[in-house]
Parts: sequence; C-alpha cells; structure tokens
Amino acid sequence: MSLPGKTNDHGTKSPDGNELEVELDDFYFGPTFVKATPGQTLTLHLKNEGSTTHTFTSAALGVDKTLQAGESADVQVTLPQTGATEFHCSFHQSIGMQGAFFFNDNDTVGGNGAGAAPGSSTSSSSSGSNGGYDYN
Repeated sequence: MSLPGKTNDHGTKSPDGNELEVELDDFYFGPTFVKATPGQTLTLHLKNEGSTTHTFTSAALGVDKTLQAGESADVQVTLPQTGATEFHCSFHQSIGMQGAFFFNDNDTVGGNGAGAAPGSSTSSSSSGSNGGYDYN
C-alpha cells in the first residue's frame, strides 16, 4: 500500500471490530494505513497528540474534522466497496501527514481517493497553510 507524494509511515493496523483509535501527531497518523473490510462502517477515535492543530480529512469519506492540540473526537466513516481511500491533514499533507484505508495489499489510491495505477502521478490540493508554522 502506498500513496502519491511523501507519506510519514507509522504502521498498519486493522480495526478492533468496528472501532479504531487514530493518533494525529506532528506530522503523521498512527496508524498510517488501515486494513479494513469493504463497506465497513467504522467509528474512529481521533486524538491529537501533537503540539499544533491537525485535521482528519477525506473528501471521499465526507469527513473534515479539525482537532486542536490535545483534543479528542469520534467520527464515523463508511468505507467504499472497492479500492483504497486516502485521508490527510489539510494543513500538513504536503509534508507527509496522510494515510489510507485499504482492503488488499496491492490497492492503490489517487489524490481524490479513487484507485489509480501504481506510480501514477496525481495532484492533491492543500490549503497552503501550515497552521502558522514554518517547516523549512
């Protein structure tokens, strides 16, 4: 499983039933990749363990949750029947804060959450904001 662009990989995990804890940190998701079941509805227990604001965003899943440092929230998502679906932090995707739900080890995902050919080049938009921080 891979994503276009830089990805800060902090492991792969499968949900415990229909629930999964997802850590948002500086600047990764843990787990980064989630191996799940097609069509599965999941409750994600999000916790921002970082020192800055992060989002859990996926246009394909219809979720865009902002969490301040130290904040927790639950969101529910229903996965598609096929292909991998990406999620990212709107502020920090360009520096590798992204991940994906997938079903098969060879699944690929494009910038819009739809399947893409391996090695294909897709662009994804970002707000261009780094939350007031300079990461250079």
